[in-house]
Amino acid sequence: MPLDLKKDSMGDVIKDFYKSKAPQFKGKSKEKRREMAIAAKLTAERGPQTEALRTSILSSPKAMKRIADNDKKNKKQDNRMKFGKFAQKAKEAQSKLKKGEVKTWDPDKKQYVSNRDNKPRYDELTGKKKN
Repeated sequence: MPLDLKKDSMGDVIKDFYKSKAPQFKGKSKEKRREMAIAAKLTAERGPQTEALRTSILSSPKAMKRIADNDKKNKKQDNRMKFGKFAQKAKEAQSKLKKGEVKTWDPDKKQYVSNRDNKPRYDELTGKKKN
C-alpha cells in the first residue's frame, strides 16, 4: 500500500521509513531515518520552503533580534560549559597578591606596579635567593 505523506499520520510515515529498503536509506541510522521522515512529512504538509520566505524571515527585525539573543545566550552557556568553575577560579588567582608582594601606584606608568616586578629573585654571582 503506497504511503500518502499528506494524509497519513507522522507515526505511520516514520514506521514506513524505518522499514524501507530503498537505496537512499542504506547505511542510515534509525535516528537519521526518523529525521528524514519528519522532514518529508512536514515538507508535504507545508510545501517546500521558498527563498522568499527565508528572506522575509531574515529581513524581519524581530526575527533578527531573536536570533541575536539566542546566539548571545548560547555563547554564554558554551563558555560556562567549556571551562566551568575552573576558569573563574584561575582568573581570581591571577589577581591575588603573592606572599610579600605589594602593589603601589606608579604615576609615570599610570598603573599599579608590584614590588616583585622587574626584581631579580636570585643573586647573579652566587646564585642564592635574594630577600
